[in-house]
Amino acid sequence: MYRIYHTGLPKEQLKKIKNREYTHDEIEYLYQWIYRHYQAKQRAWIIAIIMVGVILIVVGLLGLLKVDEKIMLIYLGAMLVTTLMCVLICIYVKINMVNKDIKQFQKALSVGYPELYERIIS
Repeated sequence: MYRIYHTGLPKEQLKKIKNREYTHDEIEYLYQWIYRHYQAKQRAWIIAIIMVGVILIVVGLLGLLKVDEKIMLIYLGAMLVTTLMCVLICIYVKINMVNKDIKQFQKALSVGYPELYERIIS
């Protein structure tokens, strides 16, 4: 089942990072795992953006060919609203689904392991 909201990393894991309960090797392994997943999500998000853009352009152009001149403004308004909704959904997905895990990890790492933060993140 799909959810609209991504909860992010497990709260227990974030708590352990903040409390320095992992070894440096475990932290580096966790970062590598989270970063690989982040990169995969980033690639999928870019592909989705391209697909949504192409679909909007194709539907928009096909509609322009078929729409009567009398209702052209209504059609253009509907395409504008649809495009804005797609942009907002894409922004939400980027923030909540793609970036959330890595941002949570970075924040917890800066609290629990400030000496590793600069070395691992850069």
